Amino acid sequence: MTPNWQEPKLANPSVLTDWLLDPGSLTAKLKAISPDFRVEVLFQHQLPCQPHEAEFLGISPSADTLVREVLLHCNNRPWVYARSILPLAALSNTDQALAKMGTNPLGEQLFSRPDITPGRIQIASFSADTKPGQLNSQYYNTQTTLWGRRRMFHLQHGAISVAEVFLSPTPCYAK
Repeated sequence: MTPNWQEPKLANPSVLTDWLLDPGSLTAKLKAISPDFRVEVLFQHQLPCQPHEAEFLGISPSADTLVREVLLHCNNRPWVYARSILPLAALSNTDQALAKMGTNPLGEQLFSRPDITPGRIQIASFSADTKPGQLNSQYYNTQTTLWGRRRMFHLQHGAISVAEVFLSPTPCYAK
């Protein structure tokens, strides 16, 4: 199921605004909350991205991309599902390290390098039948609507995309 990505002004769930529209690094935010932050790599392969991801990045749907899916853990529990799309044509020699992050957080690199510029944010809700919803159900035995954001990061030779979906224990859902 394809998420219905929207500009924040069109869909703004007020409880989550501070998390969805935070202009800074989500990695830094999570590390400030939980000293035992870690990254679990679920999937990282070179393959075409989904059509909505290609459209967001302004690339051909058949472009060679590296697709990376991870869970960001805090307090020994997965809090965030993240999916990054790195078009190979956008990765210059200095950007090749972004394709070899392993269990290191991509966000640290994206926000520490002055040659990488964060771009616009879009937000979407995710139902229980989406991949993030299924992961949330698997880990927390609950079926609920989740919220996420995606952001473009501009490199010298193109852009990459990072989507982050907040699983149910994330403090953004606290009332």
